[in-house]
Amino acid sequence: MNPELSAITPSTRIGDLFPSSADCPRFEGDTIVQNLLEFFSRNDDDAVIVTRRSAHVGIVTLRDIVRVIHDSDNLGLPIRDFMTSPVETFDADTQISDVIEAIEELPYDKIVAAKGKNVLGIIDKHRLMSLCYRQITPMVKHDYTVIDSLMGLVGEGEKGLLKMATTDTLTGIGNRRLFEEVFQSYQKHSKTQDYSLYLLLLDVDNFKSINDTFGHNVGDSVLKQLAELIGASIRKTDTFVRWGGEEFAILQRYSDPMAVMKVAEQIRKKIDEHSFETIVHVTCSFGLASVRPEEDLESVFERADKALYRAKSDGKNCVRIDMG
Repeated sequence: MNPELSAITPSTRIGDLFPSSADCPRFEGDTIVQNLLEFFSRNDDDAVIVTRRSAHVGIVTLRDIVRVIHDSDNLGLPIRDFMTSPVETFDADTQISDVIEAIEELPYDKIVAAKGKNVLGIIDKHRLMSLCYRQITPMVKHDYTVIDSLMGLVGEGEKGLLKMATTDTLTGIGNRRLFEEVFQSYQKHSKTQDYSLYLLLLDVDNFKSINDTFGHNVGDSVLKQLAELIGASIRKTDTFVRWGGEEFAILQRYSDPMAVMKVAEQIRKKIDEHSFETIVHVTCSFGLASVRPEEDLESVFERADKALYRAKSDGKNCVRIDMG
């Protein structure tokens, strides 16, 4: 890996993981195992590209060769007999966030980073995930669905840590940390996007009364049911989290502000008409704010919160808007 790389972010290029002068070794497929073994013994490389008439057709690792030696004493066999094929190559300028999404579907473990004809290096996808895991939350590209991709790639132990870092333990949806990271990622790329960003806050009306009357177990059940109900009412690309207590937040991308207001009203109505367990009827108040370019989360949250306060003051169970 590149010793000069100090941090991995969503926009880090896959090629940046390797030294700029790197050029992965290549061997023709008819090279015999003995010759490749001698190469590995003289160099620090642990994988090579196998070629056929200069085209990349496979990968052979040091581990593959060790396995050959263990299973067979015929070191004169061609290395193409032991290669992993085909080769999945990513342009060196591809962002790691895009690579992560793509490799989830790959049936094999290793990928190649190339710059034109120059192969910068080979990396195991689990090794890539290990590197990214050190800063796993910022690896969320633009929406919560990428977390699902990451979950499929990390080991069982890492899955637990990843879930703890980005998920609300009561409801199973995202938490504040996830929301903050996704918001920052959106704002970083806001100048290059053709959509607007909106923050929708919602708060359960009279939630203290629900807890006092029915108990905290019923209150928790209400929050869980709300999370399921709202989650089924929004798009996968919307970032939906429990902000804290009985308050939830949704980060949405829309090009039409009228569409956002319509969605907010649809969610409000669905909650109002839903039959909840034990207490049956629950309502929520909503505060909606459009996010200004380069605005920080504290500022837009304050505006959305003021809109939410107006909704409470206007009798609750309604949507109020601050479009900035």
